[in-house]
Amino acid sequence: MQIRAWGFSGLRDSGLRSSLTLGLCLGFLLLAGCASGPSHCPRDLKPQWVDMAQLRQDVAELASEPFAGRKNGTEGSRLAQQLLARRFKEAGLLPPETLDLKNTQGYLQPFDFRHGFSDRHGNNLVGILPAATPSKRWRVILGHYDHLGGQGSRYYPGADDNASGTAALLALASHGATDTERAADINWLFAATDAEELGLYGGKALVDWLLAQGLEVEAAINLDMVGHPGRPYAIYLEGARNFSNIDALLPGLKNHGLCVRLSHSRLDREGNGNINWLKASDHYPFHQAGIPWLYFGVPPHPQYHSMDDTPDRLDYGFLAAVVEAVYPLLSKPLVPKTD
Repeated sequence: MQIRAWGFSGLRDSGLRSSLTLGLCLGFLLLAGCASGPSHCPRDLKPQWVDMAQLRQDVAELASEPFAGRKNGTEGSRLAQQLLARRFKEAGLLPPETLDLKNTQGYLQPFDFRHGFSDRHGNNLVGILPAATPSKRWRVILGHYDHLGGQGSRYYPGADDNASGTAALLALASHGATDTERAADINWLFAATDAEELGLYGGKALVDWLLAQGLEVEAAINLDMVGHPGRPYAIYLEGARNFSNIDALLPGLKNHGLCVRLSHSRLDREGNGNINWLKASDHYPFHQAGIPWLYFGVPPHPQYHSMDDTPDRLDYGFLAAVVEAVYPLLSKPLVPKTD
């Protein structure tokens, strides 16, 4: 996830960045409490089908030293691409080219972009679970796999941002491939995007590619930072206003007692609202293209964009509960608002 409010993301590992992160997180807690009122969010979540060992392994490997922060264009990024291609294949996802979709190389959807004064290259990873019956209906599930890289011998692990969302995407794909009761008339496209931290370039390239293929995308679901809950102990949901039937879907989201909050709090340096969550992650290019979207994430925490965002700091019971809560949305009716 990227936050551009008053240069926050550029502060990275400095003491000032840490102080601002702490202040931002405290502000989130105060505003969330005021906005939502007192409530109890249980922590004894009991996921039913997520493979917890695999979930932990996916996060640990993505956040490990050889991957060195998975920065776009680095050896660590290439290793992440290899891991994701292997895991996509293990999950039973098909490469786009097997469905006659163009401009891909296996699971890779390559793209070029210009960042600052440099021409850059990126690779999204795209895998498909096709509908059991021929269908033009598509739903996209995405999460960015890139992060900030490193400085010298030190690196930013990016366990929550966004190895957590990438591992959640893999868990959803693996379960969907073996679920005989999943929707028979919806194609599912899973995408791990690159260069999100640099400016949502992977998300933009993915949307351009989807439109170029002529795919009719009903909805996109973005998972970005879903493993490190704060207080309240809840997953936050943005984009609910895009769907007219969201009230009917919310009870199902509260899987195993999982608390779901319908929006992020917003504040600027004076505590007044300035962080634009619409533009905070790869759901924004879908919004620009007029494709309805939902975004799941947690607010920034003291480890956000720091070298302390490590796998041991994640709450894997919470992460698994988010996966199981999101999964029904891949099949349930999602009715876009028309006004």
